[in-house]
Amino acid sequence: MAICGKLIQNMLYDCTNPVIGGVESVVYLFNRSDIAAYVRDTVNPQIITGITLVGTAKGFRYEGYNTSVKPKTTFIKKDYSARYDHMVDFVIFAKGSAVKAEIEKLGTNRVVAVIENIHKSGDSAFEIFGTDLGLELTTVKSDPNDSNSEGAYELNLTSPANFKEPHMPATLFSTDYASTKTALLALITP
Repeated sequence: MAICGKLIQNMLYDCTNPVIGGVESVVYLFNRSDIAAYVRDTVNPQIITGITLVGTAKGFRYEGYNTSVKPKTTFIKKDYSARYDHMVDFVIFAKGSAVKAEIEKLGTNRVVAVIENIHKSGDSAFEIFGTDLGLELTTVKSDPNDSNSEGAYELNLTSPANFKEPHMPATLFSTDYASTKTALLALITP
């Protein structure tokens, strides 16, 4: 019987650096087909030190407000494997035909999402959702009479229905927070 994951370290509570919940109100989206490769750390493949895009392709910045970006990961135990469902819910605070056309493109495409945690200790600032399979648009909701959203578009991106990611969201980290953020922004359409 193969043992794919033996525990190798303690997980201790850090009183001087407790976890801080929440994410920044922005999500960075990349067309999955535009990602040529991930550069992975040789010691810990969970850490991605760089993203290589195809040709002149760029990613896109979707700015939100307050708690409008909501990433989640759920463990799924299957009969023959262990998988993770990646989800990123976010709100688009814009209206118009160009916005609707872009949302429709999400409905027929797979994307990879990068979120920025508020907790930025060590390599914890940036996470990549949909690294292997990408994320699909699952639902879109817009209700002009809703007093919370005021008609903004509420979108849900999830792992494909029949297949889930083989790993938790990857960590995007080069040498420190500032250089990682600079490298990420260099991949985004200005």
